[in-house]
Amino acid sequence: MISREEYLKLPLKERFIKLDKVEEERAEELHKKLISIDMHSHILMDKYFILDRIKNSGVCGWIEAIAGVTEDFQESMNILGSFRTKLNKHPEFMLALRAEDFKRAKKEGKMAVMFQLEPQTFGKNLDNVDFAFGFGVRMALLTFNTRTYAGDGCGERTNEGLSYFGIDLVDRMNKVGILIDLSHVGVQTTLDTVEVSKSPVIANHVGARTLHPQCKRLKTDEELKAIAEKGGIAGVSAIPNQLSSEEEQGINDLLNHLDYMVDLIGINNVAIGLDNVFGDQVGYHRQQAKQIFKLSYIGQGLNAPYMYGIENPEEFANITRGLVQRGYSDQNIEKILSGNALSIIERVIG
Repeated sequence: MISREEYLKLPLKERFIKLDKVEEERAEELHKKLISIDMHSHILMDKYFILDRIKNSGVCGWIEAIAGVTEDFQESMNILGSFRTKLNKHPEFMLALRAEDFKRAKKEGKMAVMFQLEPQTFGKNLDNVDFAFGFGVRMALLTFNTRTYAGDGCGERTNEGLSYFGIDLVDRMNKVGILIDLSHVGVQTTLDTVEVSKSPVIANHVGARTLHPQCKRLKTDEELKAIAEKGGIAGVSAIPNQLSSEEEQGINDLLNHLDYMVDLIGINNVAIGLDNVFGDQVGYHRQQAKQIFKLSYIGQGLNAPYMYGIENPEEFANITRGLVQRGYSDQNIEKILSGNALSIIERVIG
């Protein structure tokens, strides 16, 4: 496997899955025609904001994570304000508050951005849920790896599930219309949330733990089935060293997790949430592990330096190509790229 520096010098087409002529034409037409939604992104962060490459991805819809350094509500709202200002400065973007906005963006040749809190920053004040909704937030995590007032995260020492406050928080999010994301949430907290939530829930940037048992960031079969039975969806991420522990990782690892999850929970319950950036993701994780959170808590190593074929959001079209190569129908490709995401957004948010 070549170094990340050498990889980034390759023309974009050379990083893509090789297809025959018929497959090539079909994949390009599908990616151009269909709405594509990345269910979990970080494209608006200043050090990752590269407009030409964002546009070149062909992605129409982005669920943008408001990722603060702390779990402080005011900090998150400050970041949200700066992101909304950035949208206003760039006519290529529009704010998405409901499913219809993504469809309108596609028709108008724009990109729609919907906002998500990561980590969840409501603290112990349920009124913050209403405030966040008013400011444009439409999704939020319940925990971020460790314990919050709501419950235990996936990297916590214990697995205690939802707290009483967590039950109240789920109820308030249901009533307000903020979609609950269980991506960084512990197993029991996930199962408890599915049980008490009146609305479908999501895990928008995960994978199947059966394929990589040591990584607690991934969802067990039990969790995936529970989410699907509630009418929810699970999105597959492209984070290096989450889907595999091999020294060489890439687009095929993402597709393997997709295949497994489609077989396990059905084509109507799977989506894409890359969670990758235009910077050195592994370098960031190495720094984060020293300063904020030990990766060993979630069972994630640093074996691979990047994800070949899906290293950053610009390579999103390679997912379409991979699905074509693996024999998915046009209808099922549309469900994975956006149909399932739009369906749950419409059901829970509007």
